[in-house]
Amino acid sequence: MVGANEQMILEIEQEVLQSYQNETLLALFLGKDIGNIGITQWKHKNIDDIPEAALTAAGYNPQEAKINPNLFGDDVFTVAEELDVPEVEWEQIKNFGLDPEAMRMLGKKVGAMASRYLFRGTDEDGNIPKTQYNFLRDPGADDGALERPLMQSTTSAGVWSTYSNKSYDLSLLLGQLVNKGYNIASTVIFYPMIAHTPMSWMGNATNDLSAINYLKGEGVMDVIKVPNSYMYTAAGATPTAALFDLWAVDMSQVKIGYTRTERVRTITPHNDVRNTKVEAEVWFCPYMIPRPWADDSKIYKGVSRISAIAP
Repeated sequence: MVGANEQMILEIEQEVLQSYQNETLLALFLGKDIGNIGITQWKHKNIDDIPEAALTAAGYNPQEAKINPNLFGDDVFTVAEELDVPEVEWEQIKNFGLDPEAMRMLGKKVGAMASRYLFRGTDEDGNIPKTQYNFLRDPGADDGALERPLMQSTTSAGVWSTYSNKSYDLSLLLGQLVNKGYNIASTVIFYPMIAHTPMSWMGNATNDLSAINYLKGEGVMDVIKVPNSYMYTAAGATPTAALFDLWAVDMSQVKIGYTRTERVRTITPHNDVRNTKVEAEVWFCPYMIPRPWADDSKIYKGVSRISAIAP
């Protein structure tokens, strides 16, 4: 038979886990077990490119190619928060019941921080434990690199009150991916919540589709709104309804490695410890799969952006 104390712990842990899962966006992407928490870096060994195959008259005269493997990796990060409950308050909770919203906030905070790193590459204050470039918003640099592939990004063609500008932006958002061999069917469009009105606005003419309907008509997997703080603009500003960016992400080209998936643990009083602690955590590492592109000798990731959209 489960005692009152054990029942309350079970309820707490269920509330925290469920709220984490409802909040986090990591679960949208393919997850991979990369080992236990003793693994502090996710290693990858990729080749940058090989020459084109030989075309000759009949006979085996191949192009000689050498594999140039490159070993690189990203550090695993931990997102965690802990609730410290004094013994008097714990007894009061047992007597008067638990406010589930407090537990939900614990899970939400962990889920939000993990999602914020995946999208923006920092915490809420712009800090990171170590500089690395395995997040969606990073534009890349120069010709790209295996550990820092390029995003394809273009500034908006003009105000969306002119439908041709809007339709061009949306077509280019997807076209930038298609031009590099990515798949629309596995692509999700992300936009900031503040931009829901311009994204859903249909215009005056009968054929003036909303941005959401236009993109879904092109066959994308989904169009999803996310918290504004995840989608800082290319200029580094908080998005507004009057100025925001759109991202298209080929979901098959991003993986999330875990050394510890989301976990909640309740530690009850023991020895000289009198307080109860509720720990919530996740240990993870995003991986932007790099793709060398032979046409221009640059290395890309499956992320496209239209910036500075002004409805």
